[in-house]
Amino acid sequence: MSEEGTQNVIYKIFKLLRQNALKILMTIREEEKIRWKELQELTGLSTATFNRALAALQEVNFIKKEDNFYMLTWTGKLVTDGLILFGWRMAEEMDEVEDAVAEELLAKDIVMVMIFLLFVSLKKRGRLNMKSFEKELRNEMDVMDEIFRAYEAEGYIEIRDGWIYATEKMSNMDVSALFS
Repeated sequence: MSEEGTQNVIYKIFKLLRQNALKILMTIREEEKIRWKELQELTGLSTATFNRALAALQEVNFIKKEDNFYMLTWTGKLVTDGLILFGWRMAEEMDEVEDAVAEELLAKDIVMVMIFLLFVSLKKRGRLNMKSFEKELRNEMDVMDEIFRAYEAEGYIEIRDGWIYATEKMSNMDVSALFS
């Protein structure tokens, strides 16, 4: 991966979600407000790993600490809701859905998330430069390609002739393991 790619926010967030942070996020989501000790015990992570993931989640503003309690920020809530939705959709039997329909459903899900995020941004910022947004979206497609190449190098997928195929390594794991 290029140095520019490793500095990219999306890459950092994706990498973060692969490193034990999901346990922390989902535990906070279930508990709503939780103290450090209880959170660490519930996740079962070693103290060093736990502290690194906790700090990283705070750095990307997914969680916050108030009065010695950890809570999700609005972005953290959005991420956890998205993960739950993603897990629910991906748990459906996709083999029974014809390829063209499967890609169409996935594209629609992605567009719905984008529209939601655009409206959140508009509400918060009051405006959006569409040309700049489209340019950045094209740049992020390169990041997506780099992430797929990394998963291919790890043996989870194969990329051939414009198709991405799950390998046996990926087929034998549940969706949540993709991020662990």
